[in-house]
Amino acid sequence: MAGPITAFFAILAAASAPSALASAAAASGAPVAAAPLPAGASFVREQDYRVARIGYRIGLSGGAHCPDPYPLTGLLLHHLAEYSQSDRPAAAEHYSLDRGPAILAVVEESPAARAGLAAGDVVLAVNGRPLPSPVAMAQGRDNEEARPAIEATEAQLEAELRRGPADLRLLRNGEELTLRLDPVDGCPARVRLARSSQVNAFAHNGYAIMTTALLAFLESDDELAVVLGHEIAHNILRHPAMLDAQGVPDGILRGFGRNASRVRATEEAADRLGIRLAWAAGYDVSAAIPYWRRYYAKYDTMPQLFRTHPSLRARERLIVEVLTELGSSGSDLGSKRPELGEGALRKR
Repeated sequence: MAGPITAFFAILAAASAPSALASAAAASGAPVAAAPLPAGASFVREQDYRVARIGYRIGLSGGAHCPDPYPLTGLLLHHLAEYSQSDRPAAAEHYSLDRGPAILAVVEESPAARAGLAAGDVVLAVNGRPLPSPVAMAQGRDNEEARPAIEATEAQLEAELRRGPADLRLLRNGEELTLRLDPVDGCPARVRLARSSQVNAFAHNGYAIMTTALLAFLESDDELAVVLGHEIAHNILRHPAMLDAQGVPDGILRGFGRNASRVRATEEAADRLGIRLAWAAGYDVSAAIPYWRRYYAKYDTMPQLFRTHPSLRARERLIVEVLTELGSSGSDLGSKRPELGEGALRKR
């Protein structure tokens, strides 16, 4: 974790500039595809759907760990300002993102799916209140500068859903319609996939953000659930605000003295809760150990002097402790974990 931007991995934890990580968080738009979406499509891009689906399952199953219920929908949005300046005209033409945020993915059997929402629907208003103009939000800004406005738009939807079912006025294939979205209570599993070559994941402003480079490194949905569970745990435990209150700075000073020990304590707490969240969602969390071994072997070059994250050996000990608490040594965890139905994306 790095101040307001929470870096997950040791390779970036002490040295990365917050602005670089913020840029990765904001750049969730991808080059625009011209092919029209089929009617009732579940996603625009399968990678985003995969992250949304696992995040939703973690949020749905982890309610016992979340004192403040969050309105889960199974919905993932994308916004005009998330696309590069050069791609925005095409994003407006193909996705109508100049009219409002559009649905990027709808998780199967979620409230959004039951409401009849589909990928490509554009959200114009919630309970009769129009959403901010996406053109104004994007005007003269890059995606990093526009991020607070984007998050405020999603917060407007969330605030209405906290009161109960909400009527969404939508644009679908050039015609307007209204559908009622009735959320379910769960953990705050706000997830986002950022287009970036950084192999990284982090918690930022209540979002669990993963890069496409890290997603490509993962070998299964079980590993993906471990990583997302960790970042969602940071948000549940309010670690970013905690470190800010303790005066832990960004950058190289993060790796010295009490700062490093404070960050390590939050990482260990997020590891423990994250494993439990992924396990409750039905994933084989014994995958955490081989994942971390591969990651540390390839990417962890941080000197011990500046380390703010646990070592591989410490992480393995912690994982084994949690697996034991859950009633398994790890080898037989798959037969003991809750089953929610896996679907087609267990292995890439």
